[in-house]
Amino acid sequence: MTNTTTLTIGQNQYATKQVGEHSFAEIPVKVFCELPPAPVQRNSHLRVNKMRSIFDLAYLAGQSSTLTEVALGVVVSDFDDIDHKTGRVIASYKQGEVSIIDGATRMHYWKTYPKQAESLKKNLTAKLHFLSSMNDVRFAYYPYNSKASTEKTNELLQGLARRYNWQPRQPMFINGNYKTAIDWATSRPDDDRAFEPEVGFNFNFEELKILDSIPKGSGPIISKPALPKIKSQPIVAAILIALKMYPNNVRLFDFIERLINITTADLHQAMANKQITPVEIIALEWQGWSAQRGSNTTSTWLNDTAGSTNYASKEPQLDFLLYWIIEHIQNPSCKHDFNKGVRPSSWEGTWKEIFTDDDAE
Repeated sequence: MTNTTTLTIGQNQYATKQVGEHSFAEIPVKVFCELPPAPVQRNSHLRVNKMRSIFDLAYLAGQSSTLTEVALGVVVSDFDDIDHKTGRVIASYKQGEVSIIDGATRMHYWKTYPKQAESLKKNLTAKLHFLSSMNDVRFAYYPYNSKASTEKTNELLQGLARRYNWQPRQPMFINGNYKTAIDWATSRPDDDRAFEPEVGFNFNFEELKILDSIPKGSGPIISKPALPKIKSQPIVAAILIALKMYPNNVRLFDFIERLINITTADLHQAMANKQITPVEIIALEWQGWSAQRGSNTTSTWLNDTAGSTNYASKEPQLDFLLYWIIEHIQNPSCKHDFNKGVRPSSWEGTWKEIFTDDDAE
């Protein structure tokens, strides 16, 4: 059992020392490296290469002791991490569990470069945070990872994935590089807010998992489509909105797979035929090739803003994308004349209309 005078890790006990309102313990680096990161932690192992030069410099300068101050979370009574939106239990914390609050990147560094760990002459000094609720976890962890720290939004999203025990397979989601997409998918027309990562993540979590799983087998993915420009925050945002509107829709899944698999050869053939599908329309626009639709045309349907993440381009892009996604769902075999059959009047206002319809229900 762990208490405020003794820290128990496995079969070993370490005396704690009280300084003011804080408790500390000294533990061997080997023991520290066997502890798990706190469930809310970012993917710290991804930061080892980035931080290695800083850590190595501390050793070269004789300042390795600056790396030996860490923080641990010690569960003193059982509690659950509950998703307040759904009421489900995300994770359970059990009395006596110990995890890393601060120092997870150093843990991975020492495991990757064990000679550096072995060269430390003294034990690590661990500040102890005693946990009995998720509120304790949040207030223990986030001061080390505030907006003023080196943690970025993508790292906060990595931490949320860990918290929800989501292990995505696609690089975009593993690395947390989708903040703009979930902002746009969470917002409504005429809403210019940037949401906290947790808000956007929770709102789109189920849809993120579905998109991450497409396709079921091998081949191009939204993180690495056949056409690189299709890897786009606005496209991901529109797909997330559509997945919420049309859950488990086979035609929507078909649209996603066609979009991530489409090639330049496919587009050249479609342009030659002059008849284009909704998937081809989106791909042509994101390639910038829609400007080739007529001899008197020099701009694309979206006036060269496809793929932009600035606020002014959000509504036009979501109008365009959602219109053609819905068109495919309703009639996947439909085709339009490349030169004259795609007109802005068709899609303008689509995004706002969707939410107007939702509010009326």
